[in-house]
Amino acid sequence: MFRSWLVIIWSLLLQHSLPAQSKWVFENYTYPGQQGAGAIVPMVHVETKNNWYAELRYNYEEVQTLSFFGGKTFTSGNAFEYSLTPLAGFSTGNFTGISLGMNTGAAWKNFYLSSQTQYSIGTKREVADFFFSWSEVGYNLSPVFFSGLAMQYTRQSGHTKFEPGFVAGVCIKDFSFPVYVFSPFHGDRYFVVGLNYEYNWKKKKS
Repeated sequence: MFRSWLVIIWSLLLQHSLPAQSKWVFENYTYPGQQGAGAIVPMVHVETKNNWYAELRYNYEEVQTLSFFGGKTFTSGNAFEYSLTPLAGFSTGNFTGISLGMNTGAAWKNFYLSSQTQYSIGTKREVADFFFSWSEVGYNLSPVFFSGLAMQYTRQSGHTKFEPGFVAGVCIKDFSFPVYVFSPFHGDRYFVVGLNYEYNWKKKKS
């Protein structure tokens, strides 16, 4: 598995990365009906004009766990656009360990795809390693409304958990408000409500 990650990262380093404006993205996901510290999952990530990427998460890998990831984004395409961000990170808290990950995004006309995947290795004996992926594919119904399919996949200690679902939401200027429902046709269904904001840093002309 590690050899595969190294091959992917090395091939990306050989590609040309397009310069972009610096941007900050603030995300917050809430689990309605869930009690305790894990009901809210805040995330902040920053991307520089040279495509260096940093991300700070809380409650993502595990409840009461703070994680920091860093990497670089590689983008390409015109009609079909895509981006790949290989990441490495460290977590501390209820889950303490290191992670290798990949953020993927693609867009074609009104269709979009995004995926966040990671393999995490715990440094405490009582915490097992795990693989996790959150993916979605959707369609922009208009400049305001979007909807699509979502999926979470987890493998830990030989057990696999697959959670398909749906997503729908609205975009208002720099804000987006996605709503997810996972395992919608089962009794253990649950919802996730997001509040996201993107700020593009434009350097003032002197």
